[in-house]
Amino acid sequence: MPQHHAVKYSLLATLAALALGLAPQRAQAEDASPAGSVKSVNGEAQVLRSGAAPLALKHGDRIFEKDVLTTGKGASLGLVLRDNSTLSLGPGSRLVVERFLFEPEKGALAQVLKLSRGSMAAVSGEIVKLNPAVAKIDTPVYSVGIRGTHFLLNVEPGFETPEEAAQAPAAQTEAAK
Repeated sequence: MPQHHAVKYSLLATLAALALGLAPQRAQAEDASPAGSVKSVNGEAQVLRSGAAPLALKHGDRIFEKDVLTTGKGASLGLVLRDNSTLSLGPGSRLVVERFLFEPEKGALAQVLKLSRGSMAAVSGEIVKLNPAVAKIDTPVYSVGIRGTHFLLNVEPGFETPEEAAQAPAAQTEAAK
């Protein structure tokens, strides 16, 4: 295909995305450095970005700061962050990547996650090794400073805010009825 046709089709695809309201979410993701990526998905797992419609997650999808990750009933989600931290979310979980910064050459490090419901098993990565004071996980009832390497958290349902509860995947919401 001649190059001018490829540019024309790319322009048409961009205009179609704008018309469908898809571009702002994609632009936000393309402008930022990823915090990590999805390594495994079992069942329904979604990401919410900047108030856009939820997107189903799949292996290889990138995760960004401010992403809201949810898993449905019976689902699980495995992530690897850029500092080699690994996170596994269990069924009915909601995790927000509040802050993630990994620029060790500049001394710029931060890892703040918020687990408002569900379970998460984790193995800490380079951020905790380099500066444990900048890594923490918030829950509705406590904050955990990460100083070790392996940990498990479980947040029972009912502690999240109404806004957080409204972001449950459809399958989980239907099961609760």
